[in-house]
Amino acid sequence: MSVNDMQVYQASTLLNAVVQEATGQSALASTGPNDFVSVATTLLKTGYDPVINAISQVWGRTIFSVRPYNAKFSGLEMTLDRWGNATRKLSIADKPARDDDRFIWPTAYDPTQTANPTGEGVSVDMYPQCKPDILQTNFYGQFVYENCYTTYKDNFDVAFSGPEEFMRFNEMVSQNRLDKLEQWRETLRRGLLGNLIAAIYAENQTGRIVHLLTEYNTETGLQLTATTVMQPDNYVPFMRWARARVMTLARLMTNRSELFQTIVNGKHIMRHTRPEDLKVYLSAAALDRMSTVVDSITFNDDILRWADYEPVDFWQAIRSPASIVTVPVYTGTDGTIVQAESAVTVNNIFGVLFDRDALGYAEVNAWAAPTPLNPRNGQINIYDHVNARALMDMTEKAVVLLLD
Repeated sequence: MSVNDMQVYQASTLLNAVVQEATGQSALASTGPNDFVSVATTLLKTGYDPVINAISQVWGRTIFSVRPYNAKFSGLEMTLDRWGNATRKLSIADKPARDDDRFIWPTAYDPTQTANPTGEGVSVDMYPQCKPDILQTNFYGQFVYENCYTTYKDNFDVAFSGPEEFMRFNEMVSQNRLDKLEQWRETLRRGLLGNLIAAIYAENQTGRIVHLLTEYNTETGLQLTATTVMQPDNYVPFMRWARARVMTLARLMTNRSELFQTIVNGKHIMRHTRPEDLKVYLSAAALDRMSTVVDSITFNDDILRWADYEPVDFWQAIRSPASIVTVPVYTGTDGTIVQAESAVTVNNIFGVLFDRDALGYAEVNAWAAPTPLNPRNGQINIYDHVNARALMDMTEKAVVLLLD
């Protein structure tokens, strides 16, 4: 689904599907000490409350399970003043250097000009048109979703021992509401990151997809596979080489060039990514394994210590941590919107490096409000509404690293 038009899209169905993948409720798909251990059970030996039919009537003691959750990929969050309300982006392409008019005819002597080699009497126009070569890219659309939860004035009296316990219950429900919104934000960011990876993979531009194992085998003359490289004798030297490769790519991105970018409409936009503007997301599993066998290596030193660095436990589905399956949408070289005809599968993802302006997510209008009290049943509903925009710019620098 593309939101690159002036419509507002309902995102709840897609959001629920990817949340299920991210939390292990579904598989990856396109997008004895019982004598003394107390275990959880849903079986109740007393009656249920009369409201949501899920909470038992008053017990002697109640444990309220509350644990605040903070969304991952916070580096993709964009502020409103930077990207949230953007509808267009202007970039300027470099124009080629010109010969210096001071040293060419008619200013300078040229014997090949047989009629007038000195240029005597010939004027030099000092007002030629030297217009900047501008590329404008436009971003449209937004997506929305909502959340609702209900509270009651006094119908939980049979379920709680007093006001303090009832307030603790409400705090638990409110925290769950916040945690759920945080997970939705994280899942949207994760989906956005997957779209970038799949788009680069589908675009298949030379140099933008780095096949780490293939390059390593070419340089060393080995024939390692994704399985054999994990053997300790192979893994240590490979990870040392991989660290150097990541560092080289990060340093190359600091140079003003058109490497690792989509060239749109033949406009050669020269960009560079400063270390503080670089996003480095690498497989947490690979880094964890590396830390146990190669203690002296870290991806957090040198140029990368300035970058927004984050280990990624899984890219799309928690049960298939190194893979994504998605139908990407991205900008083509002709400036039009390209959507893959079928789902793109990318396996053995090691990481991705990209400029901060290549990818972002912003909530442009988020608010919550309660309904008035319903005097008939003592009910109050509270609604959370979120309008968000997810932006991806293929003309910015981005590189995908694969362990193949």
